Amino acid sequence: MATGPSLKKPPGFMDPATPPPPAGAQKPVIPPTFYQTKKEKRNCCRNCCCCICCLIFFLIIIIGILCGLFFAWFQPKVPIFHFSRLELDRFNINVKSDGNSLLDSKAVIRVEANNPNSKLEIYYGDTEVMLNLDEEISLGSATLPGFVQPVNNVTLLKYTLGVNDEVIDSSLALRLNRGMKNDDIEVNAAVLTKVGIGVGKVKIGMLPVNVICKGISLKQLDDGNVSPKCSFNTLRW
Repeated sequence: MATGPSLKKPPGFMDPATPPPPAGAQKPVIPPTFYQTKKEKRNCCRNCCCCICCLIFFLIIIIGILCGLFFAWFQPKVPIFHFSRLELDRFNINVKSDGNSLLDSKAVIRVEANNPNSKLEIYYGDTEVMLNLDEEISLGSATLPGFVQPVNNVTLLKYTLGVNDEVIDSSLALRLNRGMKNDDIEVNAAVLTKVGIGVGKVKIGMLPVNVICKGISLKQLDDGNVSPKCSFNTLRW
């Protein structure tokens, strides 16, 4: 009797008629080199990580030593800013029928930038000055281009700024007019710039610098007796 083609057995098929292997039959032996290769790879990765960590550690130590030597030798100091004079060339308030008022002003302010370093030049980015009255009314802003300041140098910066037809409240306008007559108006000023230090032809930086001066009295600046209290904000050198 003719028989058809035999069917393939699926993987893992065991013929029930086949007797089980005797107890204690030996399992397939894996070559010991297989385990040795894995162990060698782990040891190699561990050694590489240790070498990288040691290299980073020594680099940090070297950078710390160089920074310490730099600070000990050059003794870098941040620049010092002073508002030396403020002049209001024009200050007019026009009252309108709708209850508001228009402010028209022009001011000239002089700022002293002092480099106290005896071995380092200071590089300045664009330097902007902003003026406000009563922390509410803007008297305008002005910007001067960046410059390089030599060691132990004081540079006088002059800014001309103003506003035209700035809308203000009528009650505030009356208070400002009264203050102008009594010469007791106070303004707030801010200097915004970036500074860096220079050693020869090497330039380091630039760090943002904000100098905020509040409660500057026009009378104090005219007399020159009292220096405004200013806060200096930047990253620590």
